[in-house]
Amino acid sequence: MTPPTPPRRHRRAVRQLLLGLAPVLVVGLVVLVALALRLSDVQAPLAAADRTATATVTAAGTAPEGRGLDVAFRDGSGRERSGTLVLDEPLDVPVGAELTVQYPAAAPASDPVRVHTDGDAAHAALGDVVFGLAAVVAVLLAVAALTLARLLTRPRLRSRPATAVTATHVVVNLGLLVRSWLELETPAGRRWLPVHWAPELDRLPPATRVEVRGDPARGRLVLPVLDGAEVWPSGRLRSQEPRGEMRQAPVVPDAVEVGLARQARADGVLPFLAPVLGLLWAYVDSSGPLGFAVATALSAAVLFWVPQLLGSDPQATREG
Repeated sequence: MTPPTPPRRHRRAVRQLLLGLAPVLVVGLVVLVALALRLSDVQAPLAAADRTATATVTAAGTAPEGRGLDVAFRDGSGRERSGTLVLDEPLDVPVGAELTVQYPAAAPASDPVRVHTDGDAAHAALGDVVFGLAAVVAVLLAVAALTLARLLTRPRLRSRPATAVTATHVVVNLGLLVRSWLELETPAGRRWLPVHWAPELDRLPPATRVEVRGDPARGRLVLPVLDGAEVWPSGRLRSQEPRGEMRQAPVVPDAVEVGLARQARADGVLPFLAPVLGLLWAYVDSSGPLGFAVATALSAAVLFWVPQLLGSDPQATREG
């Protein structure tokens, strides 16, 4: 058998996926650098505390905000010294209680010294920064992996057997998202496939026989080929109607390529929800302004990236 003619590549889908990935990478790298600088700051006092002693609490509930403890201890030379321990939150610690502290040996013996213990404010700040670094790295890896998987798996559909089905271009409006779908009539019944927009979609008359690479009746993914051009699926085949308001797309015989700016403007509405997520994260994690800034910046980038994986329809966006 003669292999099917290679279709024209769907370069617009590739550009859209990279457009969504770029802000996440840029924001993620900036946040990583900021957190790395913050990490060196919060590590410095803990790294300087190179001696250990058993301290006795002499006063509790002192500054700042009632989180301070005044302690007395003997250093390695047996000299009596005083120090201040700052807790992460106020605790009812009785005067006379003993605890193990770390202190800097290089501090002048005549002055009160800042001491540390497990769970104090300095250790909590270090833990927040380390957790933030791990969370940002996890987000970057997940976003990059999902995008790379999309970029690698869609071209592999070209080698699947070609078959013909009846297709109609429909538009689904779900909240702020407006996306193109193909409604396919297959031997197993009607199927719906979310796709990345291409001008060939707008030129497609309703109920037209088209070529698809793959099995539209039993497969999870197929690659439609319209007028010699491939149309990348943005999700799996569905046997049920997609959620949202669905309507048949108007046919535009002279439809031409549309840049990504219009789609980006429409999808750029979602990142405005990022401050809400930032506030929620800062409240749940008790990470304060730093946690709010990191969560807001990263959420905004991810909220712009997600719609790029879900397909596109700039023509419907323009008409709306």
